[in-house]
Amino acid sequence: MESFSDKLKSLGVHLGTDHLQPASKQIKSGYSIEEVLQGIEEITQLGSTFVVINDFPQDYSHGLCNLCQKPDLSMIAQWGRTARLPQIDPQKILFLDTETSGLAGGTGTFAFLIGLGFQSEQGFRLMQLFLREPGQEPALLAALARIIAPFEAVVTFNGKSFDIPLLKTRHILNGIPSPFSEIEHVDMLPMARRIWRNRLPSRALGDLEIAILEVTRAQEEVPGWLVPQIYFDYLNTGDARPLAGVFYHNSMDILSLAGLFIHVANLLNNPLNNDIDSLDMVAIARLYEELGYYESAVTYYEHSLTQGMPEPFFIQTLQRFASLYRRQGDWGAAVRLWEKAVEHEQVSACIELAKYYEHQKREIPEALHWAKVGLDLVENNDRFSDRQRTLLEFERRLLRLNKKLSK
Repeated sequence: MESFSDKLKSLGVHLGTDHLQPASKQIKSGYSIEEVLQGIEEITQLGSTFVVINDFPQDYSHGLCNLCQKPDLSMIAQWGRTARLPQIDPQKILFLDTETSGLAGGTGTFAFLIGLGFQSEQGFRLMQLFLREPGQEPALLAALARIIAPFEAVVTFNGKSFDIPLLKTRHILNGIPSPFSEIEHVDMLPMARRIWRNRLPSRALGDLEIAILEVTRAQEEVPGWLVPQIYFDYLNTGDARPLAGVFYHNSMDILSLAGLFIHVANLLNNPLNNDIDSLDMVAIARLYEELGYYESAVTYYEHSLTQGMPEPFFIQTLQRFASLYRRQGDWGAAVRLWEKAVEHEQVSACIELAKYYEHQKREIPEALHWAKVGLDLVENNDRFSDRQRTLLEFERRLLRLNKKLSK
């Protein structure tokens, strides 16, 4: 009787494994990071990590900004609520940026390249800590903690939302105390948005370095969204050559971050001594106003109005400037600005003038005049926002004023 194995053979089925070819192993290229970039081994109790160091001389300028300046940090400190910042030695301020395995964060995301920059006696030093393979993360984090220990403040760009929480999480997961618990932290992204949101379409660090610092990156630059994939390709192939572009990207981020920090500090302390756009001046005036420096805010608002700006921003600045005068009790100056705003068909200025003459001056005919002007502006503008509510408000105001006038 034909055996079962004979039947399988007759059907073309191969038995055993002799006919199978061994699985091909991926051959790594052999271009290690040590062959691509010159660095040192940072030895810790948890192992070693690879560190690239670059030093820039005292007179080095990144675009328009010398990185070894020691600016007055009082205004940045007040804005960022970092009271100790002005008393900190500039050489104790650290600039930090990470390149990570993903851009969304989460416990599965880790930093494989950590860039650190700081002023030194010789100039500006840039250090980049690299994770050669994920198993060396404890050594990387231990080295980072040891390097950060002497510093008293850290400056980042979006670090409060991303870099610092990520690094804190990785320290916790690896059972290493976080070096960021007691250190002052200044995140430059909110400040950049405050100053340049009206003028620049993008406040990304790469765009700010072009528009503000006048820096252009070289061709070796790689876009940030591509960085995680380049690292994973390196882990799979062992070819570290494409990582040279990632190191360049990270180094430029650190240098631009330091330059932006110094530039903004100088800008906030001496706005009139810098040749800046009127929209930037308005943003700085508003910041001074919110911090309670009303006299300085008035000076900067006045200066911005003399520079000229697009009409929507001009009107907005007029009204904010007038409100500032009103809070200071300078009604004459506020009235002049409201009248100027009415020339640009601003209904809200008519309301302010009507309220001023009714409640402050007790001049009912003048209050009626401005209420009628405002009503006419609304009635003749079909595209006026919230038109029906505003019309009703003016009608009620006119009714009340006419009653007062009749008495």
